[in-house]
Order: sequence, then C-alpha cells, then structure tokens
Amino acid sequence: MTHDELLERISQYWNAIPYLSQALEAVVELHKPNENNQCPECEYYYIDEIKYCDYPCPTIQAIEKELG
Repeated sequence: MTHDELLERISQYWNAIPYLSQALEAVVELHKPNENNQCPECEYYYIDEIKYCDYPCPTIQAIEKELG
C-alpha cells in the first residue's frame, strides 16, 4: 500500500466515526429507562406476564463496560 493509499484508508475511518457514534447513541436511546427505572426494550416473559429488565439492562452494561 502506498503512502497516499494509507492516508485515504485512514480518512475513510475518520469519516465513519460520526456514523458509528450516531449508531451507538441510537441503541442507547432505545434502551432508555422508563418511569419505573426499567428497560422497555429488554423484556422477558414471566408466568404469562411481560416483565422488563432493571436499568441498566445487559445492553447498556455491555456498552458501559466497553467504553470503560
């Protein structure tokens, strides 16, 4: 790979960062806690009743872990 090709490749990554950030923000917004401090996106069934995970849900926990 030439120097110019490398610079072009780096430029492509930098241009992608805002889109990655927007995608991550969209996921976090989907998992926003409700008034009961539960995540309405992370539901499970418990004896014919829908329950929600307490916040932070596993998705938010994974994001927080990776972000440090």
